[in-house]
Amino acid sequence: MKQLITIAEFSNALDAKYSLLKDMLEQAKIPYIITNENARLVEPFIISPSNEAIEIKVYEDRFVEANEILKSIQ
Repeated sequence: MKQLITIAEFSNALDAKYSLLKDMLEQAKIPYIITNENARLVEPFIISPSNEAIEIKVYEDRFVEANEILKSIQ
């Protein structure tokens, strides 16, 4: 079974790099999974803030390619 690896963490779903990375992964046809996105979107309405970042994860066999994309936008 393929492992998922976190390639990037974001504290805000409105971060331009977050949107750009998702778009570039889609264009490169690299499948990815996003975790904690909904929790971070509702955080302002929660009394105790969440410290969980939004994570973009890719399968280990696509990690190198996805990491190159990430480096190109940083």
